[in-house]
Amino acid sequence: MKVFCSILFLCLVLACSNPFDTSIDIRYEVSGSAELVNVTYENGSGGISQITNVALPWSHNFSSEPGEYVYLYAQNQGETGSITVTIYKDGEVFRRATSEGENVVASVSGDV
Repeated sequence: MKVFCSILFLCLVLACSNPFDTSIDIRYEVSGSAELVNVTYENGSGGISQITNVALPWSHNFSSEPGEYVYLYAQNQGETGSITVTIYKDGEVFRRATSEGENVVASVSGDV
């Protein structure tokens, strides 16, 4: 009976979560004191997206598979200010970079 209960418990635990779900939650974030930035990023569909004259803060969320490449690039469009680009992987900081000044760039990338 004890073995049966243990097996039943294990089956219930596995039924509540999908052990084959390997997706990773990705969040791109651009923050800082710059007024406007241009943002380029790997969009989660295997392509590159670009948006211009974005007010900060800006973010984008999507799901990724292990081993996929992620990329985030931002350029200050003003004469002053700072920009910080951050990629979060399942809620934890995966990559982060900061730049400050006129037309500066900050970028981060990697395989998750």
